Amino acid sequence: MGLDLLFKIAGVGILVSVFHTALKQAGKEDMAHLCTLAGFTLVLLWVVELLGRLFHTVQDVFKLL
Repeated sequence: MGLDLLFKIAGVGILVSVFHTALKQAGKEDMAHLCTLAGFTLVLLWVVELLGRLFHTVQDVFKLL
């Protein structure tokens, strides 16, 4: 679970950086920024989901609510 997510995040980071560089050199800076924002949003959704599972696990362990 943890290692797979780490590799996914690293892969998205590498792909976004390549796309950003290629689009910026092509003169399409607005699309480059949009690509970066999309990659950031994707990774942020993964992290938020993981944090949600963490909080749920903590509630189950301590029998909260």
